[in-house]
Amino acid sequence: MAVNRVLAFAAAALLLAAAPQTATAQSSDVEMREQFEAVIDGLNANTFDQFQRVVNETALINKIFGTQVIDTDAREQFAAGFSGTLQELFISSFPRARTQAESGGEIIGTIIAFQFEDGQGRAIVRYAGTGYRFSYHSYELMSSRNKLVIVDWFDYYNANWFSEDVGYSLVRAMPAKASVRGIMKTPNPTDGQLFQVGELLKAVRDQNPQRYFQIYDGLEDVLRNEPHIVVLNYQYCRALGDSARLDQAVQSLVATFPGEASHSLGLSAYYIRRNLFDEAIVELDRFESALGMKDGVSEAFKATSAMALGDFERAEAFAMSATQVEPGLELSWWTLLRVRTAAQDYAGATEAMTQLEDRFGHLLIPQTLRRDRFLKALIDQQEYKDWRAERDQT
Repeated sequence: MAVNRVLAFAAAALLLAAAPQTATAQSSDVEMREQFEAVIDGLNANTFDQFQRVVNETALINKIFGTQVIDTDAREQFAAGFSGTLQELFISSFPRARTQAESGGEIIGTIIAFQFEDGQGRAIVRYAGTGYRFSYHSYELMSSRNKLVIVDWFDYYNANWFSEDVGYSLVRAMPAKASVRGIMKTPNPTDGQLFQVGELLKAVRDQNPQRYFQIYDGLEDVLRNEPHIVVLNYQYCRALGDSARLDQAVQSLVATFPGEASHSLGLSAYYIRRNLFDEAIVELDRFESALGMKDGVSEAFKATSAMALGDFERAEAFAMSATQVEPGLELSWWTLLRVRTAAQDYAGATEAMTQLEDRFGHLLIPQTLRRDRFLKALIDQQEYKDWRAERDQT
């Protein structure tokens, strides 16, 4: 059974809890982290086996079935094929390529936070794809006989727990009346309303945009404002890349869930593409609050957004924060270089260039800078000439 994934709203945000560490807990933390690192290393090497081995499939299936009222046939078919579809479900959650140049590239995971104590833990992984596409998963972990177990994970790009996400997709796979009624907030929906929503879900399942929008445009306001349908429409329009429809869907999403941080990662990407940089910074701040930590990529995006607004002081503060939060993140130093170049702080720009050459092996000679329309202005600056001459002598 093919299960289509268009994700719905989840208000939960998974935070890392701070707790004192005993010697035993530290030992457990190290051992569990090593096992989790092996899982992410496997994904980065394009193998899913290690990830699948640490998922408690039976417990996760039961959790999925507890999220929604799911048709019996759908439950049976899904449970029978879960092992074979887990990898497909996992991969399909990542942001889709927007251009041909972005498609087919690797998605690399980086562990940006990990904590484990008393048999339970949390880990946050940032996944990066080509075209500056980023997704974040926060994993709920436990140990069983000193073996790491992945219980579930929250996907910040799609704003949902994996278990809830799959539960919704099973409802779409077989939208029986009871299942449709279970996802609706409207009290005592009529048979006609249940039928309309069911047909909308079928159109998503069948990948039929023409049918979907025909039904959606004919919905009465009470149905169009259903929280599940608001998120469904946003996710579907985003996946289709329909700009005009997506603009309307975002307006509805923001009105329905004002200030809700679980959607902030996706909204920040939308606002950046629309050149709405103030709004993007607000959403990135909310995202980091939900994440429970500062993130180098998010700080770098805030820096470039502030730079686009001409606020170089704030842009440099964000860029510096990015380098402090993740000094080993190359994007942080490129961002600082661009911000300082745009602000005509050429001495400061050479400091960032030193990091890019020493840490990451770049050779920032004039021929390299000339290929970048933003950085080529450095070539004629005395600060750069002096810095390059000193570097070339060593």
